[in-house]
Amino acid sequence: MGIEKFDIESIPYRIRIGVTGHRKLDDPAAVEALVKNAIEAEVEGLLAGESRRNMERVRSAGPAAISFSVVSSLAEGADRAAARAVLSYPDARLEAVLPMTLEDYLEDFATEASREEFAELLSRCDEPVLLRTRSIRDERSDAGGQAELRKDAYAHAGRYVANHCDALIAVWDGELARDRGGTAEIVHYALQQNRPVLRVWEGSFEVLSRGKNAAI
Repeated sequence: MGIEKFDIESIPYRIRIGVTGHRKLDDPAAVEALVKNAIEAEVEGLLAGESRRNMERVRSAGPAAISFSVVSSLAEGADRAAARAVLSYPDARLEAVLPMTLEDYLEDFATEASREEFAELLSRCDEPVLLRTRSIRDERSDAGGQAELRKDAYAHAGRYVANHCDALIAVWDGELARDRGGTAEIVHYALQQNRPVLRVWEGSFEVLSRGKNAAI
């Protein structure tokens, strides 16, 4: 019995795009379109030299495409708009990172429509990463303590996303941090970790850092 030949041409090179951003957006559809423009214009250039060389080797071997994964917590607003932008590409995948138990997380979504949108997106992930397995109510009975645990959970999720992507897209107004685990804090963390960061806001985008390639 012969050995089946492995077809290297069928293997795409996958780029993992992380997302952080504000929950309240005036026009999510416009943000989704802008994220796609930013990906097409800048993301490949943000990758380290070795990653770019690997992509060129894949391209030279045949028609294998560059594919994307989005690493997102699927919170309302920017997380979902960016996830939809990435998932619109062929063969795109979702790597969902849930900051707390599903029951606790759903409490943060204001409407049934929001919860349905979350469920629809989550269904596209084969195996979500669950960062907390214990209910917040089981750990703290007071409202103040529960609120602090939620902030900690969001901060942990934001750092996880920054640490597990090739480039981070921040849908961010550029303002300083308003609270722990917010967008500005996660952007600051990603910059400290020398990660590639691309800021998207109000019709334009800019590279905040090229990570290990060069800071700008």
